[in-house]
Amino acid sequence: MRKFASLFVTAILCSMLVFAQTRSVSGTVTDANGKAIPFASITVKGTKNGVTADADGKFTIKGVSSGTMLVITSVGFDDREITIGTSENVSINLTPTAGSNLTEVVVTSAFGVKKSARVTPYSSQVIKSEQLTVIPQTNVNSALAGKVAGVQYRGQSPIKLNSQGFLRIRGGGSLTDVDPLYVVDGTVVNSFDINPDDIEELNVLKGANATAQFGSRAANGAIVITTKKRMNKTGLGIEINQGVIFDKVYILPKYQNLYAGGDGDFITFNYNSSMPPEWQALNGKQHHDYTDDASWGPRISGQEYIPWYAWYPGTKYSFKTANLNPQPDNARDFWETGVTNNTNISLGQSGNGYVCRRKASGLHGNVNIVVQSSSNHRNHCSIRSCERAHSDDADTIALDRKLAS
Repeated sequence: MRKFASLFVTAILCSMLVFAQTRSVSGTVTDANGKAIPFASITVKGTKNGVTADADGKFTIKGVSSGTMLVITSVGFDDREITIGTSENVSINLTPTAGSNLTEVVVTSAFGVKKSARVTPYSSQVIKSEQLTVIPQTNVNSALAGKVAGVQYRGQSPIKLNSQGFLRIRGGGSLTDVDPLYVVDGTVVNSFDINPDDIEELNVLKGANATAQFGSRAANGAIVITTKKRMNKTGLGIEINQGVIFDKVYILPKYQNLYAGGDGDFITFNYNSSMPPEWQALNGKQHHDYTDDASWGPRISGQEYIPWYAWYPGTKYSFKTANLNPQPDNARDFWETGVTNNTNISLGQSGNGYVCRRKASGLHGNVNIVVQSSSNHRNHCSIRSCERAHSDDADTIALDRKLAS
């Protein structure tokens, strides 16, 4: 009995010793300015024991003993490791990560009203000018392709001139495709009149809640655009952007090159006096059946024959025979290399008396498509001038002029 009592007392003393070695530690996570960092992660190094700080940066972690190392992490800050001493309260300061520049996303809705993206009751997405002009495009619809969630770009073949594709926001809203509403600096415009290089910020408003302020015209969504107004530096500046896109026919049908047109063997031509006298030069020559739109005529072996264009006067091939040879590349040779050349030149000036930019920009676009002798030329010119008495003055006087051809 005495032995059992001794073992019992020893076990209690050991339990009290272990309990005394581990404890709870509380603390606050802040930045260099003493501002709380919400929802930082605090873990015991090498274990799964961890907690998350609350919105005020405060936390309490259990099962910590003296000498334990805690690892504190948070988005936008460098990780930090601290060693726990005898104190049960710690203060932890984190250093911002070098190069991190997290900024608030601002959404521009109707009438130029700006709101934080976190408080808007509708779906929207903001695209900056740097994202739009990664590859210079001649129109804003092509520039948005693949950059906005829930927006489908339905592009057209480059062969279709003066077409810029179509944007479908969050599915079709009608039986026919209807463009979204384009609003530039508060003015409703046609999408073809927008120069992508003039855009500073673009907001895609999705759904009925987002576009209710625009009325029924925005039933298929709205794209609200804010153009560039300020220059990066004081003084006179010039900006030149050049983009070139090449188009090449990739896939063509596979054609057979063993048999000529028609169905069957050659037909011998016999001249008579009722025919044009020029045809007499072709008397006794052979030709395939022009009236049969098939490709199983005589076998091609380089033999002499009368091509269809030999019957017509006025060319160097008139009333002459030719050799029947395969033409494996004639369909591909019809197509040329398409070139889309996009040049944008922008001049601007700013100073202490007018912090907005005085800007003149011009877009010159040349589109030479893969079809021979087919091209399109587009010119877009815009002039903008705005004045402010002081840099902190909220009132701005702006004058815009735009020309497109």
